[in-house]
Amino acid sequence: MDTLELPIIDGDTAPVEAAPSGWGPRARPPVASRLFVGLLGFGAILSTVALLLSDRAPGALSSMFGDRARRLWERIDASERVDLPPDSELPATDFLVHMSIWIVVTVLVGLAIWSWRGLALAAITLAVASVALELAQGRYADTRVVEARDAVANLLGIGVGLAVVVGCYLAWSAVASIVRGLRNR
Repeated sequence: MDTLELPIIDGDTAPVEAAPSGWGPRARPPVASRLFVGLLGFGAILSTVALLLSDRAPGALSSMFGDRARRLWERIDASERVDLPPDSELPATDFLVHMSIWIVVTVLVGLAIWSWRGLALAAITLAVASVALELAQGRYADTRVVEARDAVANLLGIGVGLAVVVGCYLAWSAVASIVRGLRNR
């Protein structure tokens, strides 16, 4: 195991073990950037909750952001008021919207956490939360219905987001290893 020399108060140095070699996210990005991404992730989670429970959200958002928020929610909900022939299915865009929302949330949360255990815990938490939000639509939203297809889209989005984050972890770790190797020459 490699050791790093960290300065201590009296001017001497103390050996500290470096991260073990092997697969895993290493050389974390700066805290400030992870904090920024984490705040974006938190905002994305709040936006997702508001969007999925949208018939409650317009009133609260209108009081905070005015008439523009109300008009935005009316546009989002317009698809619910369209009369479709009985034999037609909902457009695939609804599935893609659910998937996309959870991809973005998962990527932002995963990049803010930057640890394997944290990523696993976040993925499980997001999966449970996405299903709970889908179920909450039936209870708390008057214009929304619980659909298994939406829950599947949510979970697929989390899975794709998880794959993206794992790819980012591995790519960052590979670049960090190369840079570390070049510096040690």
